[in-house]
Amino acid sequence: MAGIELERCQQQANESSTFNKTTQNLAQKKCWENIRYRICVGLVVVGVLLIILIVLLVVFLPQSSDSSSAPRTQDAGIASGPGN
Repeated sequence: MAGIELERCQQQANESSTFNKTTQNLAQKKCWENIRYRICVGLVVVGVLLIILIVLLVVFLPQSSDSSSAPRTQDAGIASGPGN
């Protein structure tokens, strides 16, 4: 009887060791998956922010350059007018 109990204890020790290794491997795998997903989400957020920034620049930058270029053309016309 003692031999059977000893075998059973050894078998359970082996199974618990295998279970421990499996859980460690699974935890490591899930950790890398979480890191990968966080990187992907971060890249998507950065991409969306860049798109918004580009759209805002396209919308607002021409207005400021048109208003700044308009006086230059008027100044050039005024400067050439009295000189003639």
